[in-house]
Amino acid sequence: MTRGSTRAVLSEFVFWLHLVIISAWVALFFVPLSLWPGRIAFHFCFSMVVIAHQFIWGAIVMPWTKRYRMVCILTTLMQALRGYKISDPRNFTHSFVQELFHRAKVRVPAIVPTALTLGIVTGTTVLYCLSR
Repeated sequence: MTRGSTRAVLSEFVFWLHLVIISAWVALFFVPLSLWPGRIAFHFCFSMVVIAHQFIWGAIVMPWTKRYRMVCILTTLMQALRGYKISDPRNFTHSFVQELFHRAKVRVPAIVPTALTLGIVTGTTVLYCLSR
């Protein structure tokens, strides 16, 4: 396998790993409490980790990007494997959700990934607060 093809395979692996994590993040809403009584607390904590890591990673890469922006570490890794430097806007402005929809031949406005994230975090927070 050549270096380029290895990077392409690894990039695809990270893409699909990203999809599994995000799918699980959404799917947790549909797991009955009778099956997993601690699901709400776990989902809330999982959401906080997802968001916190983006805030932290955004701060870590700020010296290269010259701006603060929430960034998923998997997106940075995936784009780096594709050959984009951390300082390249195609790295830190890339949206996994938009790429996913693009691959499915569905156009979505740039606000959709942010709205989905905000919706999930709000939903898990409300459920967590109501369950206490």
